[in-house]
Amino acid sequence: MVSLVQTDVSIWLALVHGLLSFFSPCVLPLIPGFIGIVLGGQKRYQRLAGFFAGFSVIFSILGGFSALIGAFLSKYGSIVEKIIGFGIIAFGVLYMFEVQLFKGKSANVWKFKNVGFLGGLILGGAIGFVWIPCSSPILASILLIAAQKNMARGILLLFIYSLGISVPFLTIGVAISKALTIGFGKPKWEMWIKYIGGVFMIILGVLIILGKMKV
Repeated sequence: MVSLVQTDVSIWLALVHGLLSFFSPCVLPLIPGFIGIVLGGQKRYQRLAGFFAGFSVIFSILGGFSALIGAFLSKYGSIVEKIIGFGIIAFGVLYMFEVQLFKGKSANVWKFKNVGFLGGLILGGAIGFVWIPCSSPILASILLIAAQKNMARGILLLFIYSLGISVPFLTIGVAISKALTIGFGKPKWEMWIKYIGGVFMIILGVLIILGKMKV
């Protein structure tokens, strides 16, 4: 029973981290363009399926790689757990102050507007790479959690993380896209999400350090 509860915690944490990444301040301005590419033009359903696959594959690979590194550190379990806790706290602070760990590179993704499944697959991967720098503090946080798992579990956690991004992207993304194109600057709810998300990560890190939460 304890094992099941712990498993559920890590799954839900991955999903919440994905949702936080979707609402990252540097990601939201990109939503209108991405929505137009993924859902507009011809062959949208084939492209949509490819997008899901390509986007998920990028983060699943990251999860497997993170777990692979964590396997080498497993013998230092208690020390690694403390490092993970402090790391998540630091990433929570960086998220609140909109600090990116990596600089993003511009990519011309508009050429994928009318492609089919294969093009959607490449598009999903491309958008995944665009998302990495913007959501880097949150992504780094969930990768630290994935590092405590085996490779299969790490892949699953980052797949769930990618769902946390892609599901709102393809559901409420259109509404958010319209709100962002009105031109009234940053909405207040975006600021609150930033601070609530940062506090959530800090509390999570403290709980891990104190041994109150096993992920």
